[in-house]
Amino acid sequence: MANIKANIKNIRKTEKRTKVNKNNISATRTSIKRARNSKDAKSLSAAYKSLDSSCAKGKIHKNKANRIKSRLAKKANKK
Repeated sequence: MANIKANIKNIRKTEKRTKVNKNNISATRTSIKRARNSKDAKSLSAAYKSLDSSCAKGKIHKNKANRIKSRLAKKANKK
């Protein structure tokens, strides 16, 4: 455990950021799963939006986001 005030504050900030990041990533994963299992374009566009926002915030790499979007589009065109 940290003894210095600044370090204690940094620990608190890190815990808050971690919670927010986990929630964002979890929501992104959920939207991707919905798009994979669904047949409508609405869930696909929601997944795209979620991936783009996660990418813009730096939660996932842009190449990974593009790869996932490509795979979702390929699967949607197959159906």
